[in-house]
Amino acid sequence: MKSDGFGYVYRFVIKDYMLSLTDPIMDSKDSDRPRLIARRRVLRAVGTAGLASALAGCSGDEDDQNEGNSSGDSGEDDGPDESDGGNGDPDGEDETDPTFFEQGPTVGLTEVATGLTSPNGLIPAVDGSDRRFILDQVGIIYVHDADGLRSTPFLDLSDRLVALGEGLPNWIPYDERGLLGMAFHPEFEENGRFYVRYSAPSQDPDTDHREILSEFRVAADGEVADPDSERILLDMPWHREIHQAGTIEFGPDGYLYGALGDGLNPFNAQELDTLMGSIYRIDVDERTDDLPYGIPEDNPLVGEEGRDEMYAWGLRNPWKMAFSGDQLIAGDVGQAMWEEVNVIESGNNYGWPLKEGTHCHDPQLGTSGDGECVDVSERGEPLVDPVLEFPHFDEEGYAVGFAVIGGHIHTGSIGGLSESYLFGIYTSSFSEPAGRLIAATPQASGQWPMQELQVDGGLDIQVLSLGQDGSDSYVLGTRAALSEDPLSQQEGVVYRLTE
Repeated sequence: MKSDGFGYVYRFVIKDYMLSLTDPIMDSKDSDRPRLIARRRVLRAVGTAGLASALAGCSGDEDDQNEGNSSGDSGEDDGPDESDGGNGDPDGEDETDPTFFEQGPTVGLTEVATGLTSPNGLIPAVDGSDRRFILDQVGIIYVHDADGLRSTPFLDLSDRLVALGEGLPNWIPYDERGLLGMAFHPEFEENGRFYVRYSAPSQDPDTDHREILSEFRVAADGEVADPDSERILLDMPWHREIHQAGTIEFGPDGYLYGALGDGLNPFNAQELDTLMGSIYRIDVDERTDDLPYGIPEDNPLVGEEGRDEMYAWGLRNPWKMAFSGDQLIAGDVGQAMWEEVNVIESGNNYGWPLKEGTHCHDPQLGTSGDGECVDVSERGEPLVDPVLEFPHFDEEGYAVGFAVIGGHIHTGSIGGLSESYLFGIYTSSFSEPAGRLIAATPQASGQWPMQELQVDGGLDIQVLSLGQDGSDSYVLGTRAALSEDPLSQQEGVVYRLTE
């Protein structure tokens, strides 16, 4: 099966972009003028930066349904230019809707680390030390402690990464590959083991790169990692440049959970013989048959059709997930219109590409809408709706935000936020750093109500990730706009959330 979703969306974007250049704004009615200005600015940015494929992503120009299936070691086939510089339209209009979300509490941000490129993960130490490990997408893991960011990296994998920013199609303005995830073994203090997800070069001309899950150990002094201790657990050929997700997390059950995107082929998310578009779950302390890891016996597909490693599926690009207690919550980046957050449970099918959020989705056209939706898979599995969703644009055409950034349940005492699910929106603009922070109130059923946090002094970054250390919450991002090639600049910053 072949989908021309990207082709359709791209043609639609270019058509609207060209039409937008001739919008009769000056002759329009006053009531229409803000909408037309916003539409022209957004579409002009789209024409330059490629909205259909930026962090909102495109499902695009897929080949056939089965291409890109990847595997572990078993050998079977198998996670963003405007000329005005973002300072507003010459007529003073703003393309972003600042009132879409209900206004939430005001918070502060304290800068704790700078000089990074693209910080996309903060993982607290599990050995009782006051350390946080900050991942920089360009391949370096830094240690942050009471004295700040240490100059000596904990681990430098930059020489093992695919060449970031090189060879990308012109519709991908931001490279999603690189150092993508890290997790400490629950018994790290005793065994010194930790795990890393990263994008490595491929020698196969038909494969863009390889997605690697590896185990490392700390060096004898315990202060840095031993780069020669790598043991590869998963080596997955990746045929496209994006949609590889990357978060890895140990659950309260001691098993390692990992997020994988659909590899830019939406149909992968409904296939059970590929790990793409799924959350997998493995036992790093055991071995099953000739695999370099074990398969938990209660994984939902053990003894059934499909990959035994799979825990949940039907996901597009689950960029950032985290355990809060025994609940695994993941943000899933949308394509056409909607961003969503899901509570991940064993054996659930989250609907992509048959649905986008709670809405019908046509995987052939790459479009979403309302109507009579498919509510079960071809295998008869119910399609599970997200706990929250938001659109890329409001009803008037103003931008709400592109690309959800999964977060965590905040356990601190910052006014009004205790037990709220904090998550981010990467950006609502391509020409300026315009991330957003959202707090949602978990519910036993139905959609979680959302509020936008009001940041004292404003939020000056594109949000790349959120992190948690005890009761402290952190926000990671870059001050570089999407149109400024963020991976070529050291504009990355880490903030701690404060009153």
